[in-house]
Amino acid sequence: MSDLQLWKDQNKLDEVKKLFAPKLTEDEFNTFVWIGKATSLNPFLREIWAVKYQWQPANIFIGRDWYRKSAQSNKEYDYHTVDAVYSNDVFEVENWEVKHKYNITNRWDLAWAYCIVKRKWSSKSMFNFVDIKEYNTNQSVWKQKPATMIKKVAEAQWLRWTFQELFAWTYDESEEIPENQNTPNEPKTNNEDQEKNFEVYYDKMMAVKNEDELRKVFIELNKERKKSKDYLSEDQLKELVGLKDEIKQKINENIVDAEIIPEEPKKSK
Repeated sequence: MSDLQLWKDQNKLDEVKKLFAPKLTEDEFNTFVWIGKATSLNPFLREIWAVKYQWQPANIFIGRDWYRKSAQSNKEYDYHTVDAVYSNDVFEVENWEVKHKYNITNRWDLAWAYCIVKRKWSSKSMFNFVDIKEYNTNQSVWKQKPATMIKKVAEAQWLRWTFQELFAWTYDESEEIPENQNTPNEPKTNNEDQEKNFEVYYDKMMAVKNEDELRKVFIELNKERKKSKDYLSEDQLKELVGLKDEIKQKINENIVDAEIIPEEPKKSK
């Protein structure tokens, strides 16, 4: 089965939904499928995937290599190039043309990256700049390969901008997720373990069928919180408490509704 046919097979779509996008709303999944069809990327090969945190909008990701693959197969693609700039390089822009010359002896600190993309219909190429200060370089992969990572961001951003009909609403895995990540140097309110713990108990609460099951879930949660005071953040705990109250109300409403169903009149003999 070709990558494009995959997106037209309903059985395969059901499998994609289950494996790669279980928490997406119907509209979000439709967008995911539309992008998959437009780019002919294969989620089973980790070329495209989706991430959704709590009730925030879903983020759809495409790996940098797959941005290249889809852009280069587009009939409007002419060429593109990407490079990193260091503080001791000679870098100029004249008449919207980039001139970049390396200082091989000592390039000093990594400053930014740029990407140049040209579509065939355009009389000129277009370019962007990405400042490394805008990204959290404390992550291990950024520490090990900062030039590689900042170039990936610049390339993905500009291919996405140039080919919006293909890549709208997507991100590259090297980019920060605007809705779910803090800006660099800002302390995080929730760490990854807390996010996982929240997701576990959110799913457990959504699966309860009665008030007794709901109570047991919260007893279990309180035991975990006694073991570790950082098991959840304060905001996450408040969110789960609010969800508990909503679920409890719905359960009681269902019980009331069931109690007021009138009995069928007895047939006279």
